[in-house]
Amino acid sequence: MAPDESLGVSWYGQSMFEISGGGVTLVCDPVGPSSGYRFDPIRADIVLVTHDHADHNYVEGITGSPEVLRTTGSHSIGGLEITGIPGFHDKRHGAERGPIIMFTWEQAGARLAHLGDIGEIPGPEVLKGVEGVDILMIPVGGVYTIDGDEAAGLVKALSPAIVFPMHYLTPDVVFPLEPPDSFTASFPGAVREITARPVEVSGYPLPSHTEIWVLPYQ
Repeated sequence: MAPDESLGVSWYGQSMFEISGGGVTLVCDPVGPSSGYRFDPIRADIVLVTHDHADHNYVEGITGSPEVLRTTGSHSIGGLEITGIPGFHDKRHGAERGPIIMFTWEQAGARLAHLGDIGEIPGPEVLKGVEGVDILMIPVGGVYTIDGDEAAGLVKALSPAIVFPMHYLTPDVVFPLEPPDSFTASFPGAVREITARPVEVSGYPLPSHTEIWVLPYQ
């Protein structure tokens, strides 16, 4: 990121993030109220939906007539170049919970990736599409996705500057997920408990070693 560029990032629970920067507001996986999370309507330019489960596809909560992306491949939307990479929600290649999409894009000079509800560690050919990201959003709560130990291994393989863990147990979520403890324990001295909302990611350079930023969701 250049010194005068910045992103504002907010987490809303599960896999939902609002990311603003470069004149664009993008929302990933808007979380439906049946999950236990609630949010006021958000105005956005782009919405990414990794899969059509109710805790990831609550597009009606987003205002502003955004462009909604639910497909793999390369897309130019709102001035951003976005790539959707196919993946699976379980370790049986989608036989249990179906396919998902992992998204990568560049915004305000940073390369980001959101891995959706990835349920298995992708093979090397798939991982090539996620290599070199600066900011990674990854599920760590197990049960329906990879667990904390698997997520930690994937993070170490990809070496992003900043990781936002997601899709884990909180006091509000109704799903029986695991807490993030096993994931964060794999990064001693590198975990930051963030209180700002949104948190600003700005300037150059980004952290030279991976940092785990645990965000508030309300």
